Order: sequence, then structure tokens, then C-alpha cells
Amino acid sequence: MTIEFAALQPANEALGDRLAEVIRQKANRNPRGLVKAIGPSEVGEPCVRRLAYRISDQPKVNEFSDPWPSVSGTAIHAWLAEAFEADKSGHWLTEKRVTIREGLAGNVDLFDMANGIVIDHKCVGATSMKSRKDKGPTEQQLAQINLYAYGLKQEGFDVKKVALAFYPLGGMLSGLHIWVGDYNEQIALDSLARLDNATMLTQLLQPKEQPENWAAIPATFSRNCMFCPYYVPKSDDLSLGCPGE
Repeated sequence: MTIEFAALQPANEALGDRLAEVIRQKANRNPRGLVKAIGPSEVGEPCVRRLAYRISDQPKVNEFSDPWPSVSGTAIHAWLAEAFEADKSGHWLTEKRVTIREGLAGNVDLFDMANGIVIDHKCVGATSMKSRKDKGPTEQQLAQINLYAYGLKQEGFDVKKVALAFYPLGGMLSGLHIWVGDYNEQIALDSLARLDNATMLTQLLQPKEQPENWAAIPATFSRNCMFCPYYVPKSDDLSLGCPGE
């Protein structure tokens, strides 16, 4: 008996939808996705409006976001933590919880105690990998890694360098790209000051209570708008979401 390929398509699509729905539900229950407080990875966010949405605890509304990159990154991070914990050299400190200041804390992916290097793992696609090789880390990534270093420094660790390890999603380990720089406390302090300014602006304008004030909070538009949790295409009501570019 011959089964036509076209006849299988509806069944294929139905099964795919069922699998994807379970994955989305699990991703939405991920503790990282349920965190209320702003974390170090968000402090360097270039868009003040996005920060204001977070500060105001606005619900995430982007129906177009795909959880798979986050799922992949979370799984790889967990595997890497196990790998470095199992290393016999004793050089590595993994998933160290640090308090950067009251109300702001996070987990340092990896600290090379032998050389004083704070390391953050980044799992990226081909486009991001090319950009990081060509242009170096983003300002947001530099803020995050220096904030982690700042937190470790406050706890008495001998921090000398910061590093970002870019792992290719869908590639080979030979495609690993490493960026290393000197620890820069001023980057951390400037990032904290910027967060404070965004917080003060949000508190002053009270956009949740006065929705018309969302328009007074500046937005930085980029190709990443579509991945923002507050992105609503063609939105004309900023209290419901931002239309982005």
C-alpha cells in the first residue's frame, strides 16, 4: 500500500503543533521566565521603554517570540556547569550567586579562580556570532559581565579580567569564540546609574496609572524589537505594548 506524502501533511502538522505546545508551556514555567526583579542581563538594555515596562511589571505580550533559543541556551548552560564542576583542576567556580547591590543579584556562569577571569556563556546563532566576531560584545553584554565581576569583587574575589564565551547554536565546538577584556568597574557603575535613572523616570511619569505617559519614555528601535516581550506590531496603545520599528 502506498501512502501519498501529501496525505501525511495534516498529521505531521498536528503532531508538530502538539509537541511545540508542550515545549512552550514548559518554557513559560521556567523559573528564569518567572523572575520578577530585573537581573544583571537586563541592566544594560539600551531601550529605556523596555526597562520601564519591566520596572512597571507590565505583562509580557509578544505572541511571536520563540522559546527554542532560550530552551537551548538553558540546557547548554546546565551541561557546561556540570562539565566544569567535574573538572579536577579545582580552578573553576560555577553558578556563583552574587549580590551586586540590594535588589540586584545574579548567577555568575563561571569564574576562573586561577587567573581571576569572570566568564559568561553565550549561546548564539550564526548572525549573532558573526556580529560578535566583527564588532565585539554589545554594550548590554559588557554591562552584564562587568556587573558580575563587580559583585564578585565586593565579596573579596581577586577579579582581573572579564570574558564572554560565544558557543555556536547549530555549529561545532571548533566555532567557539572567546572575547577577553580587563575588568572595568566604571562600566558597572554607569550601568547601575542608568538603571536608577530609568527607575526614577518611570516613577515620575507613572505610566501604568497614566498610560498617555508611555509616549514620553524614549525607545531605542532595532532589529531586536521583534524579540522584545513587550512587542506588539502596529500597536497604537503603548500601555498594551510597543510597535517597535
